[in-house]
Amino acid sequence: MNNFKEYKKLLSEFVAFKSVSTDPKFLTEIDKTVAWLKSLLEKNGFNIEILKGKNSNPIIFADQTIKDNLLPTLLIYGHYDVQPAEKSDGWTKEPFDLVESKGKLIGRGVVDNKGQILAHIVTAIELIKTKKIAYNVKFLVEGNEETGNPDLASLMKKNKIKLACDILVVSDGELTNDKPTIEISLRGGFNCKLTFKTGKNNLHSGLAGGAVPNAAIELNRLLSKLYNSDGSVQFKDFYKNVDSVGKAQLVNNQRLQKQAKNITKLMGVKRLLMQNGKDFFTQTGLTPTIQITGIKSGYIDTGFANIVPADAEVRLNFRIVASQKAVDVANDFKKFVIANTPKYVDYSLTLNGFHNPIKVNTNNQYVAGAEKMLELVYGTRVNRKNVGGAIPFVGDVKHILGIDTLLIPFVNEDCNMHGTQENFDIELAKKALEFSNVFMSHSIRFYLPRWKTKNSVVKGQT
Repeated sequence: MNNFKEYKKLLSEFVAFKSVSTDPKFLTEIDKTVAWLKSLLEKNGFNIEILKGKNSNPIIFADQTIKDNLLPTLLIYGHYDVQPAEKSDGWTKEPFDLVESKGKLIGRGVVDNKGQILAHIVTAIELIKTKKIAYNVKFLVEGNEETGNPDLASLMKKNKIKLACDILVVSDGELTNDKPTIEISLRGGFNCKLTFKTGKNNLHSGLAGGAVPNAAIELNRLLSKLYNSDGSVQFKDFYKNVDSVGKAQLVNNQRLQKQAKNITKLMGVKRLLMQNGKDFFTQTGLTPTIQITGIKSGYIDTGFANIVPADAEVRLNFRIVASQKAVDVANDFKKFVIANTPKYVDYSLTLNGFHNPIKVNTNNQYVAGAEKMLELVYGTRVNRKNVGGAIPFVGDVKHILGIDTLLIPFVNEDCNMHGTQENFDIELAKKALEFSNVFMSHSIRFYLPRWKTKNSVVKGQT
């Protein structure tokens, strides 16, 4: 299957849309992106429905026009929205112009997530045309993955019948050591905004300093009680209900670290902070964390204001692992804040974006079959990876539809996702197309070592 030329052409068109979801000024670009995807899918064998929520961008639902009731159904998820990008950020060329350079396709969204979802779309279109598709295929492509979609779960509940499927397929992430990868878990979490107020207004540091509370100092005192010296979390019960890491999983993660390129260099830091001798993949994929993502207080512009700040604010991102529950961790953190906030400090605590961790059922026949297909296409052993990031939609699908997910990323580790010069290695892009073709044109059962009728994917499939 040689469809890279067509893929590259369509990707260039796709990337050109500035479909930034974090800024309302790009709403016209969002509409153009939706229209382009709708047209592409509609003229190539799909019925299209635009699902709209009250507080989110349009969601494209595409359902294959001609179906076979004896075939299983794939629901393939992706997103068309991207992070902001300006040439002045450090891009060599305009970020929304697709560029080919040194074996890479470069442009905003080329890996997150336009390039990855497009690999499946292009493949499905060709297989439908040639009548070689082995599944009924549905696509759900949303426009608020980068911001969090407040309407997605409710829209899923309203459209359960439309979205019915045998397996959810998601390609949104990076390979491990640039080798074929199946992601077997995702961390959950939530965001937090904590503000401290110690007075009506900022005061003169000479006239009042040392005699009145300083909001920045008080907030820092609380944060100092939050962390141990190695970066682990200090407050009681944070690690409650954390699953122990089995020996087999630990050995696997240690193998991944040994085979990895210089992770310190890849991350652009001087050293890694490992807790209790953990390897990088156990630390980031199977260990809960609280990260300070922003902190604000006082005056930091030109010159010196010489004040005692009356306000201070910190933003925190919580990442939790199975079998933790986001609500339970949040409630424990509320208790911590109450216990460590002085009575003379007024505080405000806002928590949002709750989503629970995901563990993939690795005994699912789709995982086993996809693993064999990946080995065939890439010619090497498949990595199983615990992922530190999250895709809340995956949890919603499990909860609402009762469906497992196949998480198969395609892109290189040095792709600079969310950063400047976001790039997709061309050889890996071709592998993505090749795998998608093998996957969607063959029955899973033919790739299982010992097929048992009782584990059949769909009755009647041969």
